Amino acid sequence: MESLELAKRLVTEKYSKVNEHRLLHTLGVCDMANKLAIRYNVDSIKAMIAAYMHDYCKYDSFDEIEKLLTKEEIAECREYNFLYHAYGSAYMYKKLIGDDEDIFNAIYNHVFGRPNMSILEAIIMIADYIEINREYEDCIRCREILLKDGIDAAILYSLENTNKYILSKNGKLHPRQIAVYEEYKMKVGK
Repeated sequence: MESLELAKRLVTEKYSKVNEHRLLHTLGVCDMANKLAIRYNVDSIKAMIAAYMHDYCKYDSFDEIEKLLTKEEIAECREYNFLYHAYGSAYMYKKLIGDDEDIFNAIYNHVFGRPNMSILEAIIMIADYIEINREYEDCIRCREILLKDGIDAAILYSLENTNKYILSKNGKLHPRQIAVYEEYKMKVGK
């Protein structure tokens, strides 16, 4: 419980100075992660810690984040900039709060998951996508899919939309992103 209070305090202090909207988003992710943890019989304290910390480095400079990463991670993040905050946030969790590997992995992989991810990783990934403060059509539809068809179907739907968005912006998909998408297509039976 002490780690949860620390995570909440760190995020609240940081975002109340930097970006109130990100704080609102993070609180929404935490609420959704808690609900999903209860539904899927996962430790809700771990889910909320990961949710609080998932975007901790969102507004930190790439130079600052790179100090936390390995050479391989730096090279990967330079090619896929959207991973910087996830990797940095995971390492800041370890630096500031604790060393639970499942929490670390849930933060580290929250952008698009990884093959064979844990249920906690899946919860943080989808909670980030569907938290209640996100009001765009795809998010609302994904919540409906989660309620009707479960977390695997919701993850597949979120990946389909995220992949389409990245490609529409002339971006390229990360190989792990493609692997996760293919895994969830098989899980859902598409």
